[in-house]
Amino acid sequence: MKITQKGPADADLSQLVQADKAVGSVRHEDDAKVRQRGESAKVDISPEARKLQRVAELARAGDQLRADKVRQVKERIEAEQYQADSQEVAKSIVRSEVSRLLEKK
Repeated sequence: MKITQKGPADADLSQLVQADKAVGSVRHEDDAKVRQRGESAKVDISPEARKLQRVAELARAGDQLRADKVRQVKERIEAEQYQADSQEVAKSIVRSEVSRLLEKK
């Protein structure tokens, strides 16, 4: 199948691609100039981006903490030293069910 007529979307896409190529070459030239002068590049990070970075760090740390806790519990179960606290189990079930029901609303 051959398409001969370009629509407005094709023209817009073509312009975007050309603009991106132009920006890329300008960036490359600027990077070369900075390297020649021995200057370092400076990047300003917005407060929102810093918060997102911190959230990502905490999530990674939380994942590691959870993995460590799961590993410890598995070891205790295998060694037959694990004692489940029935009240804590019941509280956890109630919390998760309440959360689930509130999310439906």
